[in-house]
Amino acid sequence: MSCVRDLYHAGLTTSVSGNHSVRCNDWMWITPSGIPRYSILSSDLAKVNIHTGKVIGKKKPSIETRMHRKIYLACPDIRAVIHTHSPYTIAVSISSDFKHVIEEAKIVVGNPAVIPNKPSGSDELAIMVASEFSAGARAVIVKNHGVIAAGASIHHARAIVESLEEWSKILTLSRVLGGARDILDDH
Repeated sequence: MSCVRDLYHAGLTTSVSGNHSVRCNDWMWITPSGIPRYSILSSDLAKVNIHTGKVIGKKKPSIETRMHRKIYLACPDIRAVIHTHSPYTIAVSISSDFKHVIEEAKIVVGNPAVIPNKPSGSDELAIMVASEFSAGARAVIVKNHGVIAAGASIHHARAIVESLEEWSKILTLSRVLGGARDILDDH
């Protein structure tokens, strides 16, 4: 739960926005709706069957449960998914292109997929995001909405989210200073 709280304190989610999940075989543990991210406990997580959507327990899972399930079904190697509302990343996605200007982000994030916004919790959004992960993306940015990162562990997914936000901050600062003049090549 420290990841959920840490990303809240870093400003990448609000008290009730964003969601995290971890896959355990045919099940996932996902953050619930309505529980403040700064005080969430492991006992607050909802247990959801990835194949059927059946919920075990009394907590209402995140509105984005469908998206998490579709990602896990499309990509069996993904073990964790993090969805944030990273402000710099969203700002860059709606105002310009992502150009590689920092080596670490190029290695950790690769080329993020940027897709148009669809309604939160919708099947359309879930399918679009899962399709991008199936095609090899490590991060999907939904314009005017947020970031979804997927990895082999919650720590891996977190590293992707944090590297992407750092990259976005550097792009934003470089634009304030006249624009990036040194772009890393694609190799």
